[in-house]
This record gives sequence, structure tokens and C-alpha cells, in this order.
Amino acid sequence: MKCKAFLIKTILLIYFTISQVNAIEIIRDTELEQYTDEIISILLKSENLDVDDINIFFVKSDQINAFVTGGKNIFINTETIIKANDYREYAAVLAHELAHIIGGHIFNTSIEISNLSNKALPIYLLGILGMITGAADTGIAGVMVGQASISDSFTFYSRTQEASADQAAVKILCTNGIDGKYLINFFNVLEKSYGPNNIKKTNYRSTHPLTQNRITWVNSSLENIDNCNFKSDKALEKRFKLLKAKLHGFTHPHIETEAVYDSNNDIDLYATAVSSYFQGNHSRSIENMKLLIKKNPSNPFYKELLGEIYFANNEYEKAIKFQEEAIDEIEKVNDLYYMMMGNYLLTFENLVNSQEAINYLKKSIQLNSNNAYAWYLLSRAYAQTGAIPFANYATAERYFIVGERKLSYEFAIKALKDIEENSPEWYRSNDLVEILKEEIADR
Repeated sequence: MKCKAFLIKTILLIYFTISQVNAIEIIRDTELEQYTDEIISILLKSENLDVDDINIFFVKSDQINAFVTGGKNIFINTETIIKANDYREYAAVLAHELAHIIGGHIFNTSIEISNLSNKALPIYLLGILGMITGAADTGIAGVMVGQASISDSFTFYSRTQEASADQAAVKILCTNGIDGKYLINFFNVLEKSYGPNNIKKTNYRSTHPLTQNRITWVNSSLENIDNCNFKSDKALEKRFKLLKAKLHGFTHPHIETEAVYDSNNDIDLYATAVSSYFQGNHSRSIENMKLLIKKNPSNPFYKELLGEIYFANNEYEKAIKFQEEAIDEIEKVNDLYYMMMGNYLLTFENLVNSQEAINYLKKSIQLNSNNAYAWYLLSRAYAQTGAIPFANYATAERYFIVGERKLSYEFAIKALKDIEENSPEWYRSNDLVEILKEEIADR
């Protein structure tokens, strides 16, 4: 994926191709990730689990869905967030998925699967491992094949788990100050989106119980809790509305976003700024973002988006300026912000900016060593400064993450020929060679 094409969108995309017809897009966005982490932190206050133990993946999809895989990996479809009417409905979805994790349902599920299909199990597990280690196209395909293989026999067992997770989710919500009835509210969203007849029709092969049954169970759980009538957090709700608007502008057709977000308030300006950006109307996007920044000059997400729009228009100095401000003003910088800054600096192709890019990209990798694109950019930055052995090392790391073991081994060998001995990169290159030596030999 080319450098500029990768950052031409506000929400960074990794395309996971399953076939020539269908594709799954896992998206990354700092605003989305940090908001979700904040909600999860609230929900985990009563649990012996930390938000850093949970891996969240966001799937660009027009279907409402969320699920857990591999123990502590939660996948959330973007439409799930868009269709939620209130941040507490989104919190309820997260509470349900956390209940699966806390209840050990995925571990128990793997045992049940092993009793159902010896052939499906290896495909299923390889799929999960593929996604976690970066071999995404093979990974998701494996999961889909594995799930299809066991779905007929597994549905009853899964429905039982879902019922248990619903009731546990109510307890998580109420214990941590969020009104549990918003889980019911989200069930009503599901009912409205898919229709009761459709849900009943597909229930025989569905892994979830009937919506009305789930509402009954949740109501029963709420009756056993003394007080779960908590007020809304207005700040969280406003941020949620902005996040929904941003996702709508990114995932829905421009004409639809224009119809839904048709005023000049902050939420609508944000939605139409994102939608216009992807439509190619950058002047309108810039105008909207400047208005938003004028109203809220300390919002780093506004400045990050404006910087990216300028970058798409080849106005690199302005892009760097706003990205620097976003980094300075965000409460917790993540790997994406440093990675984007590194990418912007590389466009100048001179020694000073390339060296500065290296510094930012190293910070990105320190925060997330599995960011394959940051390793790619780092290899480019090293090459631009003439540090070819280090470029070879960074390339070895990137290939290792995406599952290209033979290429990773070859570049690690190249790096060791000229890289400075006893440097961190030298030690790590040796590690890669030792890790991969037997694996390459066995093939």
C-alpha cells in the first residue's frame, strides 16, 4: 500500500482481502480507540482486569455485530456504534463482550468446539492466530471457514453463553454506574434494524437467543438489583455523538450523511467534514474543520484531521503544523499520531527531516511494536539517511509481523552483515535469525 494512499483517509485502513469479491476492513482511529478504552476502563473498575489487557479491533461494516475471539480480543463493527442512540448503549455492548471474557466463555467455547469438529478446530485456531500476528488475510479467512464448519452443531451451546453474558453485562453496568436498561435499549435497536420476523426466521442457525427472550432475562436481572438508575455523563455523550458523526461520514454514502447531518452544529459539521473529505471536496472539509477548531481550539482530533486533509493536498508544512499541535494537545499519544508525523516528514526527502521522522517512528514503535506500517516507514527513513543496515533491520521486523518469515530471515541476515555490533538492532536481528532459522529449515 503506497504511503500517500495509506494516509489519504482520516481513519487508517488495513485491507484484509478474503476473496476477489469480499473484503474485510479493520480500521484504526485514535479518537475511536481512546474513547472505547475510556468506556472499558469504567466498566472494568469492579473487575480484576485492566483495559490494557483487552485488544479491540474495529471492523468497517454496515452490519450490527460485536464478538470476542482468542480470549481477550473484541471485534466491533462500525455500524454497531452508529446505530447506538446513546453512549450507554455502546457501553452495554462492550459490557456484554467483556462478560464473555470475564466468564471465560471463549476458553469454554474452544473446549466445546473441540468436541464438535476435529477438522474445524485447526482452521479456526490458525485463523485467530493469523489475525493476532498480522497475517490478516489468511487469518480472517480461517476464522470464517472454521466458524462455518461448526456453526450447525454449536448454536445451542452459544445461545446459552449469550444468555449468561447478557445477565453478567447488567451487573457490570450497574456496578460501575451505568444504567443497565440501556442493554435493553440496544436490543430494541437490533429489533428495529433487522425486524422481529427476520430475527425469528434466522434464529434456528443464529448464535444468539431471540431478542424478546434476552429482554426478559435482562429485566429479570435488573429486578434483583437495588438501584441501577444512573444519570448520563453529558461529556461522554457529546463525545459519543461526535464519534458517531465521524464514523457515519466515513462509512456511509455522502448523500446519506448530508441528509442525516444537515445543520451547522458541531456534530453535523464534523460528519460533513469527514464525508466531504472522502468525496473529494477538500475545501469544504477544511472550512468545516476550521470552524470546529475555532469553537474548540484544544481538540486534538480536529487538528489531526485538518492536518491530514492538508497532507492530501500536498500542503506538507501545514500538515506537520497541525499534527504537531494534535500531538501536543492529546492527553495520551498513541502510535498512530507519531507514525503519521513520521510519514509527513518523509515527504521532504532531506536528511534533517528524515532524521526527525526516525525519532517519531521509533516512538510509534515503542508504543506498538506490531505496527507493521510504522516499521515500513522507518525502513524508508533509514534508507533516506543512508543507514541501509538499519533499513534492512526495520524491513526484517515488518516482514516478521506480517508473517513473511522467509523474507524476514533474509533481511535480518543482511542487517547483521553491516550493523553495529552490540547495538539494540544487532541483538534483535540475531534474535530474529535464531527464531526463524528452524522454521525456515522445516519448510
